[in-house]
Amino acid sequence: MTALTTSSTGAFRIGIVGDLHSHFDEIDVHQLNEQHYDLIFFTGDLGGGAQGSSLHMARIMSDLDGPVLVMPGNNDTVDITELGAELMHRHGLHMIRAIATHHEEPGAIALCGYSHHLIAIGARHVSLIAARPHSMGGPSLTFADHLAHTYNIHSLAESVSRLKSLIDEAEDEIIFLAHNGPYGLGSESSDIWGCDFKPGAGDWGDTDLTEAIDYALSLDKRVLAVIAGHMHLMTKQKVERPWRVASNGIDYINAARVPRIFNREDGVYRHHVCMTLSQDQLEIEEILLVQ
Repeated sequence: MTALTTSSTGAFRIGIVGDLHSHFDEIDVHQLNEQHYDLIFFTGDLGGGAQGSSLHMARIMSDLDGPVLVMPGNNDTVDITELGAELMHRHGLHMIRAIATHHEEPGAIALCGYSHHLIAIGARHVSLIAARPHSMGGPSLTFADHLAHTYNIHSLAESVSRLKSLIDEAEDEIIFLAHNGPYGLGSESSDIWGCDFKPGAGDWGDTDLTEAIDYALSLDKRVLAVIAGHMHLMTKQKVERPWRVASNGIDYINAARVPRIFNREDGVYRHHVCMTLSQDQLEIEEILLVQ
């Protein structure tokens, strides 16, 4: 379990940046740093799948004020070994620079997946459970060789078991972090994680994540939210998905507005989502920062 920076101000703010697909630069770093988030979470797909593209994004992201968690997406497998090493190396350089100049030590930036991270808002403790990385959605385990080698996960059943063990040690309140969202929120192509690229559509959510959520609820733990991306908010049929769905007291967030940097008549806009946890509330809003 990793303990993240606690908040003594009565609120913990998480900046959620959806799938990048190489749409991230130094302006984003400056704008996000100005928001003074307690945590920044990237839902994955940093690059476009080409060799070096995710690595290039990691080098830019390393200038963010921490802590930062990055969930590897399905487009991040090509660079994954170098990606983890690059983030660790760049953070190490920041620490050396901070010590040498007597500045405050920056927070960590790290890949997450099958991991437990604890945040605190005063006396309120919330567990962040990072689910299966590299998911492409659908009924099968994708990138099985990599998951077996890196996480010792060989099947969806083993994925469920690993997630359950994390939930067993979690606090009574949980937020799930993922690349793709859970199964069970609709089978239309325009549903929050519906399939828009096959005839007949269908539910493209992760079944292991759904089982993990159900398991947490069976233990009387409160699931506050599930944060993911992957399925682009504008479908291939040019229909806008909902970016947020509330069901059974759980907020489901799909932050994958692609491209996340876009033009309007009055300027260039950059998208992310802000989640604010206070002692007794959870607030979520889309943020558009103009360049």
